[in-house]
Amino acid sequence: MLQALGYKFKHTLALCLASCLLTGCNGLFDGIYDEPPSDESLQLGFNQGDTPNRFSIVLDARDYDEWIYLDLHRRTITTMPIPTSLTGEWDGKSQWAKYSVYGSRYEQLELRPVDTQPEPEAWDMAIHHFDVRTNGGAVLRTDYHSIADLPSSSQTFADEAFVSDQWTMHQCIVDFSSMFDHKIWYQTSDVNLVLTEWVRMDFSTPPPKYEASNRVYLLRMDDDTVAALRLRSYMSEAGTKGFLTIDVVYPY
Repeated sequence: MLQALGYKFKHTLALCLASCLLTGCNGLFDGIYDEPPSDESLQLGFNQGDTPNRFSIVLDARDYDEWIYLDLHRRTITTMPIPTSLTGEWDGKSQWAKYSVYGSRYEQLELRPVDTQPEPEAWDMAIHHFDVRTNGGAVLRTDYHSIADLPSSSQTFADEAFVSDQWTMHQCIVDFSSMFDHKIWYQTSDVNLVLTEWVRMDFSTPPPKYEASNRVYLLRMDDDTVAALRLRSYMSEAGTKGFLTIDVVYPY
């Protein structure tokens, strides 16, 4: 009899589970699992912190075909497309460069001249996905992992070696549709390689792997003012990579 009851219970349970799968369980499990916020609900732009010089910036930097220019002085954001062709006189250096990429080995395959990258009239730093360049500035990677732990003044770091931008041929990816064939197109561009390391992308074995430094960086601008920057996250709460949340102290 016990065996018969056990069989009947298992049979009933199986029917219930099957019914749930077919009907969606009619809300039976609603509320058990927390749903992450959708990407559309993100509050993009500048978000004021607890003091006038502390704020965060939330950016949608998923696209590889644009630069996002940040003016920390005026707290403005301007997006500019990356040129894809040459329509006027060539500046002698702006190009799309195609490389064969195997780990850390880059073999140049093709160069295509394009127009000069457009820029707004005023800006302090620009972001292309995870790449960063500055407007005549320089960057220091500190040993700090929290902005709250920084010394009270940036003068503490006055004698440190800040690093300026440098011209790169294979840093700013614009097309990786042939990544699995180890072929990638890059925009030649100035890049601050120190600040760009706030997220490292490893293409040695596609698909790429990501690793955040979690360090605080200091950006010294051309007017000698300093901003403290920490990339809090490089993805949304929904797990979409390319949504950046940056904690900032400016002026620091």
